[in-house]
Amino acid sequence: MLCLTLGFFLSALVATAWSTGTIFTPKGAKCQDYIIPLTITSENRPWIGPRWTDNYGLIDFLSIATTRPSAAFPLPVGDPVNQTASYKISATFCTPEKPGKHSKTVLLATHGLGFDKSYWNSPYEPNHYNFVQYAVKRGYSVFFYDRLGVGSSTKVSGYDNQLSIGVAVLSSLAKSVSRGTYTTIGKPTYLVLVGHSYGSYTSNTLVASAPDIADAAVLTGYALYAPNSQFVLEKFAPRVARLQRPRAFSAFDSGYLTTVDLFATIQGFFKAGAYDRAVAAFADANKQPFGISEMVSLAAGSLPTDAPKFKGPTLVITGEYDYLLCDGYCPGVLDQPLRTLFRGSSDFES
Repeated sequence: MLCLTLGFFLSALVATAWSTGTIFTPKGAKCQDYIIPLTITSENRPWIGPRWTDNYGLIDFLSIATTRPSAAFPLPVGDPVNQTASYKISATFCTPEKPGKHSKTVLLATHGLGFDKSYWNSPYEPNHYNFVQYAVKRGYSVFFYDRLGVGSSTKVSGYDNQLSIGVAVLSSLAKSVSRGTYTTIGKPTYLVLVGHSYGSYTSNTLVASAPDIADAAVLTGYALYAPNSQFVLEKFAPRVARLQRPRAFSAFDSGYLTTVDLFATIQGFFKAGAYDRAVAAFADANKQPFGISEMVSLAAGSLPTDAPKFKGPTLVITGEYDYLLCDGYCPGVLDQPLRTLFRGSSDFES
C-alpha cells in the first residue's frame, strides 16, 4: 500500500522536476539538517578521455561519445580501480510533528541528475509539488540528501564523480539511517529506498549488490530501455555549466554540464499538456549541473542491476512520455526487463 500511495503522487512529480538552494520546512513536519562525514571505498573507472575547456571541445567529445554502439568507439574511462576518499554529505530528516503508526517507516530519497535534495522538498506550490510534505502528511518520515558534487555536499570533479561512488554513499547513508543515526526517531521499523532517475539507478544498483539493505524500493523516472544509452547524454543538449551560468556554477570544473536552455529542460523532463509553464521555468532557473562521468558510468554498464535476491515490494514508475529513458513513449518498454531483474520481489508493480 505504501508503494502504491507514493506512486499516485510521484506520477505527477516525475513530470514536474525542480531544484533550489532554498531551505524550506514543509507543513506538518519537524526537520533536522545534518552535515555527514563519510569515508568510502568504491571501485571506480578513472577518466582517460579529453578534458575540454569550452563548449567546442565538449561538442567534439559528444559527437564521438553518442555515436551508435556498433561503431565500437572506446569509452573514455579506464579499467576499474579501488579508491578511498572522504566526503561531507548534506542531508535532512523530516518526520511528522505528531508521530503515528507509520512515522518509523523512513523513505530514503535520492535525487537525479540536474537537481539537489530540494527536488523532494520544493517551496514552489508545496501543496502540489512537495514530496516530503505529501509523505509526512500521510505519517511517513523522509531522509533526503544532496548527492555528492551538488547542493551543500562536497564538490568533486565532474570527470571523477560516477555511479559507483554514488552507490557507496547511498550504502553508507542507508546503514546509518537503519541504525537510527541521523534520524530524530531512533531506529526505523522499515527503510524504503526512493529514487528519481539517476537516483533510481543508484538505488537499483545498491539493492542488486546488497539485497538486505532496505525493506522496499520505489524507483521513479526510471526505465532500462536503451537501444543507444550513449544518446541519452545528447538528449540533455548539454553545455559546460560554468560557462553557461558563470555566477551560479563557478565552483564547478569543466566536467560539469547543464542543459543549454529552458527548452532543453522541458524536452527532457516535461510533456505538453501535463505541466505548468511556470513550474518548468522554476525548474530551469534552479537546476544543478551534473558530471560527465556520472552519465558515462551509466553507459559503461559495469555495475549490477539484476536484483533477484531483493525480496521487498518494488514499484517502478515513470512518465508515460518519458523522452530521456523511453525514447518518448514508455508503454510496452517499461515493465521489462525490470520485472525480470526484480523477480525475487514479494510484490513488483510498474
